[in-house]
Amino acid sequence: MKKSARMLLPALVAWWLAGCSAGMTAAELDASYTTALEHSAARAVPMDDDPARLEAAVGRVQHYFRDVTADSVRTLTRGVYAPDAYLNDNLAAISGNEAIEAYFKEAMGSADVLRIEFLATAVDVIDVYVRWRMHMEVSALNSGEPMISYGVTQFRFDDDQRILLHKDFWDSGSGFFEHMPVLGRLIRRLRPAH
Repeated sequence: MKKSARMLLPALVAWWLAGCSAGMTAAELDASYTTALEHSAARAVPMDDDPARLEAAVGRVQHYFRDVTADSVRTLTRGVYAPDAYLNDNLAAISGNEAIEAYFKEAMGSADVLRIEFLATAVDVIDVYVRWRMHMEVSALNSGEPMISYGVTQFRFDDDQRILLHKDFWDSGSGFFEHMPVLGRLIRRLRPAH
């Protein structure tokens, strides 16, 4: 294992553990999502009846994630996420746009490149689902080669087209952990051959 990878591994594991909302279990992550669904339902604006509002809201989020940097996170997060927004990315459950900003800034400290491309959108009244492709480069992981992952995110927006709820549905094992030294080998061994 290269020295840089050995040095990065503890930092990434610490980031992941810290990001897991003080060691939340999968059941606790799911329960927090259920609670967030209930709390955001009354404030979420229907997006199926106004194509211009939908396009503006999704466009703002796409702009935010198109080429994420520590500077863009610092500049844009509080305008894109409502003050009491909820984020659940399968690794962490975070409430409040200040905490979301801090979480993304810390994540950007490890990534050289993070870009998310929106591929398709579907709407169910207050719920907006976006299918996406994430391109991430971390010099100490995957020999610096790009890591590509696909997923779907559920968004709910407020009157100001800010995100109230952000729930990612993606395979964090293949999207992130599979590329970590040691842990990645274990995940690949456990995955059935095709």
